[in-house]
Amino acid sequence: MTFCPTPATKYVVLFGNPLAHSLSARLHNAVFRAWKWDCLYYPLESDGAEALGRILSVLPLFHIVGANVTMPYKETVISFLDRLDAGAAECGAVNTIVVTASGLVGHNTDGTGFLRSFTETFGESLEGKRLLVAGAGGAAKSLVFALLRAGVERVVVYNNNEARAKGLVERVEAFHPGKCVWHPLEDKPVPAAAVREADILLNTTKMGMRGALEGASPFNFASLRPGQFVCDAVYNPPETRLLAEAAAAGCRTLGGEGMFLHQAAEAFFLWFGQYPDVDLMRDVFREHFRTVQHSGVRRTSAEVRTPRCDMPT
Repeated sequence: MTFCPTPATKYVVLFGNPLAHSLSARLHNAVFRAWKWDCLYYPLESDGAEALGRILSVLPLFHIVGANVTMPYKETVISFLDRLDAGAAECGAVNTIVVTASGLVGHNTDGTGFLRSFTETFGESLEGKRLLVAGAGGAAKSLVFALLRAGVERVVVYNNNEARAKGLVERVEAFHPGKCVWHPLEDKPVPAAAVREADILLNTTKMGMRGALEGASPFNFASLRPGQFVCDAVYNPPETRLLAEAAAAGCRTLGGEGMFLHQAAEAFFLWFGQYPDVDLMRDVFREHFRTVQHSGVRRTSAEVRTPRCDMPT
């Protein structure tokens, strides 16, 4: 049966651009259907910060209980919020918004989601490990801070955008002095020596994501060594080329599925005060990719249209 909103329907929205690859709506709406809740999760593409700010300003006027935020707005969105929780304030990035009587509150569940996924998959401590991160955006910020709190000893960041990379390092230095350095990527793979030296490799860039960058990686595959932890924040496709090559090289791999599911569960708790059925979310996630693989249909972001939140002036 097709869902039909009522005057009492509660909404959660997703902000980002592009959103065609996102599976968040599938996961959350599956839980709403299973629990027979009068709720709807709705993706809204926004062209730029100005449009994002306008739509955020009217969220409290409707039955919108919260929102998720993804690329490229995890940092930009902060200027439109009324306050941040401690974790979001520390890392300087937001992926979850809760609409309260006193305003919009920003949170970040990415780091918690990644740590739960890492522990669930490997069952190992992060204490004393050396981390190499490709990327310096909102996802990188939240994961770097979470990993440092979990005991990572050293973080090396590679990124094309010097200002963004410096901003990340300066923020880390304020809370974890001497733990983080950065190097320019210059549109080239991370140097082989840096890759081999790291205990954990983490891709937080769009490289490898379904679409034009699928198959790309910030790391040279020949530089990988057996026993390394190779992690990719990309979840669509579930196994990126980086992960496939890393597994073939004898590395221990972690895709974006677990992080995606657990950050979604944490966000759900912030909105509704209880955790969703994560097993159901996992089943929906995997069934989507089984269906896509079985049908042989590969739809790019250019072929899938999502609603936009561009508001008139």
